[in-house]
Amino acid sequence: MSKEDAKASSAGVVTVMGFCGAGLGALIFGAGFGAGAYRRSAAYKDLIEKFPEPPTVEAEALARRGAARALVGGTALAALMGVGAVAVARLNGICSAADFGDAIRKWLPSHDQLEASVRPKLEPLQRTITETLQPARDSSGGSFQKSNLGRRLSKRAEESMKAQAKPLEPWEKEIIQALEAPPSESSKKAA
Repeated sequence: MSKEDAKASSAGVVTVMGFCGAGLGALIFGAGFGAGAYRRSAAYKDLIEKFPEPPTVEAEALARRGAARALVGGTALAALMGVGAVAVARLNGICSAADFGDAIRKWLPSHDQLEASVRPKLEPLQRTITETLQPARDSSGGSFQKSNLGRRLSKRAEESMKAQAKPLEPWEKEIIQALEAPPSESSKKAA
């Protein structure tokens, strides 16, 4: 695929994603505007001021109409955005979800491209972290081993290991011998 085809495909992906985002935004706007219109309405004020008494029928109908208009307007705008997204996708040769996925893969950078652009920026940081933390880890480990607590814990661990030391079972000895034995010719050929 040429660069021009990839650019055209990526323009379609961006446009379709933009339409989808705008449609979602329209739905959210419709719901939010409807809720806000109800909160600003006389029916809501009547409900708050005269709580036990229900609001008047006219105020309730007015609030319901305003909220319904906002919801219908937001839904219609979202539907138009969906139709626009489908039209733009079809114009760019995207006819299925698989085509859309392929277009996104062409649009996004590959693993190799990301590694080539990110690795040079991360290497100095990694080196700096390693250079800073390694001496601190070594010195704190040495300090702990030299401290009274470190010596006591080491002594207890050694005593515990000596107390729990049992002779190896025959099958354990066989495994250790197999691991320590030099590799045979058949295992070298298999590797």
